[in-house]
Amino acid sequence: MKCSDLMHIDLQWVPGSASAREAARLMRDHSMGFLLVSGATPGQVAGVLTDRDLALRVCAEDRLPKDVKVIDVATTQVVACHQDDDLKGAEKKMKAEQKSRLVVLDDKGQAVGIISLTNILFGDSPRRAVKTARGVLAREAEGPHTPMDQIHLTPSTPEDEEAVSHDQSVMTGRTTNTSTKMFP
Repeated sequence: MKCSDLMHIDLQWVPGSASAREAARLMRDHSMGFLLVSGATPGQVAGVLTDRDLALRVCAEDRLPKDVKVIDVATTQVVACHQDDDLKGAEKKMKAEQKSRLVVLDDKGQAVGIISLTNILFGDSPRRAVKTARGVLAREAEGPHTPMDQIHLTPSTPEDEEAVSHDQSVMTGRTTNTSTKMFP
């Protein structure tokens, strides 16, 4: 099977000169978390922008989305494959780069599609697709997560219910040193 057999061809582009706010609104309006950033010539990919890029490079840095240019927060090291590449090669690249999406290029080096982990999970043999998914998601699996058997849920207290009834919401979360923090 070739990459062109599974790739998604409805590409969504955003100019590198657009603001992060414009890109975020485009993502919201089209219910997507991935945009191609256009280069100087049509079809040329200058980068890719994900909802994660916006969260980590705009929100987490307390930057104003209306003042940040897409090209300044986009991932410019684009991981790509060719439309005629064998799917096995694309899966190997996804695992090696730990990327859940690859830009698919034609003979002229222009973007003609996106192949995602989702495309592979639905279109490839189940056994191979799961191996690819494990390889791509390994980075997240290795992160600082509390094992499920160590998470202890407690019932809400009357104080918690009172706070909710007064339209005040309280979120609690665990930090890596296992203390509890309150987030207003």
